[in-house]
Amino acid sequence: MEMKDLPLRRLLLAAVLVVSCSADRADQRVDDRAPPLPEQSAAPAPEHVPPTKDAEAPPPGPCFTSAMIEPKSSSSDVVVTIHPNEGPHGASPAKVDRRLYGTSIADWRPNDYAPNPNPTFLAYLKALRPGVLRWPAGHRSQEYIWERGGGDQHGDFTLTAAHIDAFIALAKAVSAEPLFAINVKRGSPGVAASLVRYLNVEKGYGVRFFQIGNEPDLTDGITQSPSVYAADLVRFVDAMRAVDPNIRIIGPELLTGAHVGGIHKTTDWMTPILAETGKRINGISWHYYPLDSGQPNPSSSAIVSVPHLFQESASDWPPAGMSFVNTIMPTLATLRDTHAPGAEIWVTEFAEDPGPAAGTGISDIVAGALWSIDALGRYAEHAPGAVLRWIFQTVEGHGYGLLDGQHRPRASYAALWLHARHVGDRYVRTETSALTKVAAHAAFREDGALTLVLVNKTEEEARVHVDLGGHCVSGATSLTFEGDGLTSKSFRIEGKPFDEATATNGLPPTPIATDALFDTVLPKTSIRVIGFSP
Repeated sequence: MEMKDLPLRRLLLAAVLVVSCSADRADQRVDDRAPPLPEQSAAPAPEHVPPTKDAEAPPPGPCFTSAMIEPKSSSSDVVVTIHPNEGPHGASPAKVDRRLYGTSIADWRPNDYAPNPNPTFLAYLKALRPGVLRWPAGHRSQEYIWERGGGDQHGDFTLTAAHIDAFIALAKAVSAEPLFAINVKRGSPGVAASLVRYLNVEKGYGVRFFQIGNEPDLTDGITQSPSVYAADLVRFVDAMRAVDPNIRIIGPELLTGAHVGGIHKTTDWMTPILAETGKRINGISWHYYPLDSGQPNPSSSAIVSVPHLFQESASDWPPAGMSFVNTIMPTLATLRDTHAPGAEIWVTEFAEDPGPAAGTGISDIVAGALWSIDALGRYAEHAPGAVLRWIFQTVEGHGYGLLDGQHRPRASYAALWLHARHVGDRYVRTETSALTKVAAHAAFREDGALTLVLVNKTEEEARVHVDLGGHCVSGATSLTFEGDGLTSKSFRIEGKPFDEATATNGLPPTPIATDALFDTVLPKTSIRVIGFSP
């Protein structure tokens, strides 16, 4: 309803609140904006530039709180409560930067970027504005021979200077920092030092992030134990830092969060590795895959299915539950504080299924897109150093690619694009009354807007009421991703097909009417990003 239709008592209350809120608007526009990117990140400047304290404040506008406007419906399916002055897991907001939208680049598809980037490939990658690119990708990074590294190395393919130069050029073209993977399993400290020398001395690229090995806990018989990996890391890192002492080391790249503490009688790889090498590590890294298409137990919660993808907990295999984030991230933070003070926590591979199906049938459908954004929001609330989607684009048969083999965006790409382009970087505490139906995450953006991500994980529309408490907003806009069903591959944003032009140029958000500021109806299988203006 319009303000003129409110009862007199509520109208008088609204008038008082408008005056009260407007008096504080200039301060709020400065204090509620998100912080700049950390100095260590080479990510691009934010799209929105907030006013400084010395700048002339804009004239005060209207001020609305959720207590001022009655719900459009007498009942809601879901109530989302945002606490703008509280962090998700502490007093302060959880701060992230563009590295939250990192990804791996498939080195086995060099034609995508070498000798020059494919224009469509480049356009879609640039539109995500990633903060970090990882290369060579995955376990192949333990199979290369560096052409200038001499002997004492083994592998299945040759890493050439030309391919390295092309990848570095790609990272620069999208304003992302490179994360360069070092072959520990089949290489040597001397070869690793040679690579650092080429990158940062001979070429002057200034690469800061280096990944030491990949999944040493993978049962391939090459790395026998945590102590073997720890000894390797020390030898490799010391040789590399002798060439460039400013590099930052990311490791140990564990296959699963279960090996952080030894869940269900598995081996605890993380604790002994950090105990022996923590002072050399700047980013504690691991890979998050909740399900496994290679799981032999038909009753396991890790069997690939849509219900398992959205399950909150799984007693038989905790990493399969979405709530696992609230176990693994605090555990890693405790290990970090004990063994590697100041290190960040990196999720360097992030997807649904690492098994033989390679995500096909789960990562490439709408359900995968909805899971990606909900899971990403949960990790963002723990302020990770980086999260890297596995993988940006790859050949057909690999369902987890954000782009398919013909450089066409999948649903997960569009969902991540929507998040990367419109969601803030200071996460605050947010609650939803129906977590398994509608997930919610909120963050302040640098322009002072409070952004809310709503994820409808069901095939029915959902009526949502948003409670901001006494937080004052002047208006709101929204953008909506909508899928045709959980198992469908079809999707739209703002009712329109998603293509390269949309990814590059964006879409204008839809204004929200005053009487609907705090009530919204989510379509089935959808993601809605609401921006509440200060």
